[in-house]
Amino acid sequence: MRNKILSVATLLLIVVSFTYAQKQATILEVPGVDQYCKINQGGISILPSGRFVTPAGELIRITHDPFGLSLSPDGKKAITIHNGVITLINLKTMDALRVPSYDKTIISPVKDGSFLGVAFAPDSKTVYLSGGDNGSVIIYDTEKLKMTDSLSLNGKVNGKQYEDSFTSDLLLNNANNELLVLDRGNFRMVRIDLKTRAITASIPSGRQPFGLALSPDKKTAFVANVGMYSYPLIKGATPKNVDSIMISHHPYGNDTKEAIEGTVVEGRHIPGVGSPSSPEAMSVFTIDLASNKIINKFKTGYQVGQMIEGAEVVGGASPNSIAVGGQLAYVTNATNDNISIIDYKNHRLAGTIPITTDKRLDHYRGLLPFGICLSKDEKTLYVALLGFNAVAVIDVPTKTTKGLIPTGWGPSRVKLSADEQELYITSCRGLGAGPNGGNGFVAPPQGTYIGDIQLGLFQKLPVPDDEKLKAYTKQVINNTFLSKEVEIDPANPLPVLPGATPTPIKYIVYITKENRTYDEVLGQLKHANGDSTLARFGVNCEYTLPDALKRQLPNFKVTPNHAKAAQQFAFSDNYYCDSDASIHGHHWMLGVIPNEWVEANSNVSKTAKIFSSAPGRRFPGSTGSMDPEDYAERGGLWEALERKGVAFYNFGEANETAHNREQWQDTATGSGHVVMVPMQKALFKHTSYNYAGFNTNIPDQYRMDQFEGEFTKMWIKGKKKMPALITMQVPNDHTADVRPEDGYPMKQSFVADNDLAVGRILHFLSRTKYWKNMLVIITEDDPQGGVDHIDAHRSILMLAGPYVKKRYVSHKHANFGAVLKTIYNILGVSYVNQYDATGTLLQDFFTAKPDFTPYTLEKNDTRVFDAQQAMKKYNKTVDWRKIEKGPDMDDEEHERNERKRLDKGDKD
Repeated sequence: MRNKILSVATLLLIVVSFTYAQKQATILEVPGVDQYCKINQGGISILPSGRFVTPAGELIRITHDPFGLSLSPDGKKAITIHNGVITLINLKTMDALRVPSYDKTIISPVKDGSFLGVAFAPDSKTVYLSGGDNGSVIIYDTEKLKMTDSLSLNGKVNGKQYEDSFTSDLLLNNANNELLVLDRGNFRMVRIDLKTRAITASIPSGRQPFGLALSPDKKTAFVANVGMYSYPLIKGATPKNVDSIMISHHPYGNDTKEAIEGTVVEGRHIPGVGSPSSPEAMSVFTIDLASNKIINKFKTGYQVGQMIEGAEVVGGASPNSIAVGGQLAYVTNATNDNISIIDYKNHRLAGTIPITTDKRLDHYRGLLPFGICLSKDEKTLYVALLGFNAVAVIDVPTKTTKGLIPTGWGPSRVKLSADEQELYITSCRGLGAGPNGGNGFVAPPQGTYIGDIQLGLFQKLPVPDDEKLKAYTKQVINNTFLSKEVEIDPANPLPVLPGATPTPIKYIVYITKENRTYDEVLGQLKHANGDSTLARFGVNCEYTLPDALKRQLPNFKVTPNHAKAAQQFAFSDNYYCDSDASIHGHHWMLGVIPNEWVEANSNVSKTAKIFSSAPGRRFPGSTGSMDPEDYAERGGLWEALERKGVAFYNFGEANETAHNREQWQDTATGSGHVVMVPMQKALFKHTSYNYAGFNTNIPDQYRMDQFEGEFTKMWIKGKKKMPALITMQVPNDHTADVRPEDGYPMKQSFVADNDLAVGRILHFLSRTKYWKNMLVIITEDDPQGGVDHIDAHRSILMLAGPYVKKRYVSHKHANFGAVLKTIYNILGVSYVNQYDATGTLLQDFFTAKPDFTPYTLEKNDTRVFDAQQAMKKYNKTVDWRKIEKGPDMDDEEHERNERKRLDKGDKD
């Protein structure tokens, strides 16, 4: 049993104690530690994570994010479903046809979006497709390439009217000539008679029904629900008063008394969301098809509040996919890295199968089991590990992992051929993105946006025998991490493991920005691997402007502070965001690997209808915050710090929800909220409610006034000292539509605003008493807005502080795992997931000889951005004299007393 294993913290302490005595430590790192990203279809591709992928068998690259897969009954074809796209695959020749075609000659039957569901009819030419956002099932002829019918899930059933349906998974029940369809809008399963085209039943399911399966005898349906809550509106909210009734921040922390029962915020009555232990939350329903009655509601996996391996469970199990045998059903619990066994004949949970990979990693989470299939003899399960780039082969009788099969990046589905001789596997991101600009780059037909250039993958391979599986398993492990012995250097400020050696760094400021790639900001810098032709946000970069502007704007400067700080301190030219867009980025950077719900939900067209009778239409969507559906088993950065008792404070992260308002006057947190979504419990009381998070209608200069004011009040003039970690969002380099009247005459203006803010942060912090023990980490949450000649994921990583090397360029691989490993090692906090544990050790950035020289702000080019104009609507001005002076001096009497206290030996 996993809960009998020593805690991760205990194991780490044993390792550190032993290895420090030996002057060496064993660490784990990604195999691509000294390499740049690349795609090599015939060999080893290097991902932004630093992991390798070497997919087994034959493969073809297809449209990104194939979340649905079906095989034709005649065994000749496969179909994958993506958002607004289907791919038809000839399994013999491995040829693929994309619908719609890039030349628009073949149109898409699901052009309004599609989600998960796809099934072949017995004729092997007709397919049933999820219509996603429009709440329909599309019937399509794959030979004529023509839609033949569309069946709506909306309408009246047994006297109840259903509207705003959202089609999720579906399957064909040949025994009754019917379709079983999940409606995530109305939290139900729908039965459709294919002869009459009529809805015959509407059966309630849990929240956000996601996975659907049928027993071999066709008598029992299974629904996996990935939703945690049905999110309420503020009491009394209507379409007419919605703007006036909103509150300025999240209403409560998750799984608190207020979240369960409701509360009052800013004079508004806030309904609770109930308990995460609700039967409707993250559960599996079994449904008797003879009576249309729910038989059981199973809570699979670990439950919120349980203690597992010494850590409290904070995230639901996220049961998502189901394989069914004659008596037992198997459910993938993405968050727990395990499989629940349901004895549905006897109406009970019958145990758990842990998925294992390597004993050096198995105490961490991050496999994210997703798609699953079962052999006919019910002795073998094949499970797509979304987070591990492999399919796990599970021996059912012994409940053990027999081995691993290498896949592309982010495997989503796995199927066995009818004769069980072949496996078919889809992967979301395939071999990665590769470059999307630069000399010699030729734009592909799908375009250069990171989400499009990054193709998915379809694999076909023979079912491996034991010998082949053993070789595959070794390959997967080698693709994922390497183990190495390193010297413990007590002089290096970055310990090799959490708390392994003392460090002079006591304070970390972790700054995230939005959407930029390396080349477009730092591509001009010398002694680094950049492409200056792409540096549209650089310095003296007028050569990147249209011809009409080149002569008008000589010495055009967008990011003088980025250029100066990078060269005064240290930066990486081999750093990558693991993310494509903000919803992924703010998960990754805060230590939560996006699960199957985040991945699928962020890649589907969807329309919010918050006043609809369909509760799923108020679902948390694709945002930069983490919703309760997204939480990892042990949480992420916040929970890791809380467990260790390390003080932290947050400016701007996690203040966004899917349906929030973002207007220029929403300055308290950047948002107005009407749909009530909890914030992570660990964070709720440690976040600023006077700092604007993501909202490009608010100048970053306004945020700097908020930050400097609150910092000064709490940690310079106040009695408390600065916490060990500050997280901070500075988002305006995301860019937005130009607003000349607000000082933003061009897209570059937003980046210039952001650059000035970064300069102000460094200028301010480096003049506080904390600077002598500080590390500042500056990065982006994702690179989706830019171009890069190495890889579309390559982005900005700059480190600053007295113990950071000066004028240094790191060429070692880095990603969010490496950044979090740096934070955890310095603060003595145990790793949370496999990406932290295997991240690159960035000791090359640091020096034992400090240089306390402060950073001095570079003023912005006012032709690009007018800071005074941006602040005008707030009746504020930018006080350059005050900014250049830096923070107010510390209270001398207070500091004198502090000195006396320390001289007496009081170190607290």
